[in-house]
Amino acid sequence: MENSQWKWVYTSLIAAVVFIILIFVAGSSMDGMSGGYAVAFVSFFLMLSSFAVAVLFFTRARTMDDILGGKNLLAHWVYPAGETQKSAEREFVDYKESNRALLYVVGGFLLIAMILMIIFGGEPGFETAGILFVVLIIVAIVSVIAPRLELKRALNAPRDAYITDKGIIYEGGVFPFRSFLMWMDGVSYEKETKKHPPLLVFSFIQLVGLYILRPYAVSIPVPRGEEENARGIARRLGGMEPEEDAPELPGGMCTRCGAAVETGDGFCESCGDKLQ
Repeated sequence: MENSQWKWVYTSLIAAVVFIILIFVAGSSMDGMSGGYAVAFVSFFLMLSSFAVAVLFFTRARTMDDILGGKNLLAHWVYPAGETQKSAEREFVDYKESNRALLYVVGGFLLIAMILMIIFGGEPGFETAGILFVVLIIVAIVSVIAPRLELKRALNAPRDAYITDKGIIYEGGVFPFRSFLMWMDGVSYEKETKKHPPLLVFSFIQLVGLYILRPYAVSIPVPRGEEENARGIARRLGGMEPEEDAPELPGGMCTRCGAAVETGDGFCESCGDKLQ
C-alpha cells in the first residue's frame, strides 16, 4: 500500500509558500486601503492553516510508515467488496452530518466578522467583508463536496484494516492515536446488531478552534471469527467492551414472600431474598 499522506504534506507546504508570496505582494504592490490589507490578512490566515495541515499530515505519514512496516501489529483484516460498500455508506452519513454542524460553527464566526467589518470598517470594511463572504462560500462548497469525495475514495480504497498500538489504517486512511490537534479518546467493542456487524469503534477528538472540540469515530467491522481478538484489542488499548445483557428473570412469584416477580437484578424487591 502506498503512503499517500506524504503527498499532502508536500502540497500543504507548497500552498503555504504561495500564501507567503501573496502576503509580500499585497504589502508591496497593493494599496492597503484598497484591499491590500484584506488580501494580506486572508493570505496570512491561509498560510497558518497550510502549515497546520502540513504538520497534521506529517504525523499521519510517519504513523502510516510505522504501521505498514509491521511495528506492533495487533490485527490485519481484509474485507469483501460488499462489506466495504456498507461501511463506506455508513461513514458517508456520519461525515455529512458532522460537516454540516462544523459549517454552522465556522459560518457563524465568518458572518459575525463580516457584520463587524461592514459596521466599523467603512469602505475597506465592505471589501474585507466581500472577501470573507467568498471564503464562506468556498467553505460551504467544500463541506458539501468533501463527504461525497470521501465516499468515492472509500469505495475505491484498499479493503483492509491495520490496527497497532500507535494508530489504525482503515480503507486507506490513517488515524494516529495522538497527533497534531487530534487524539484518541477511547476504544469500544460493539456487538452485532440488525444494522451493523460487530465493530471496533475508535473515538477521536479534534481541536478545530481555540476552545472547539470536534468528536468523531472510526468504526472498523470485525470479521467473523475475530470477535475475541477484537475484544482483546479493545482491552489492550484501554477501552471498555459492553457488559453482556443481564438475563431477564421469568415471570412468577418469590418463593419466600409470594410477591409477583417479572424481571429484575436477581433479588426480590419486596423481601430482598435472592431469586433462584
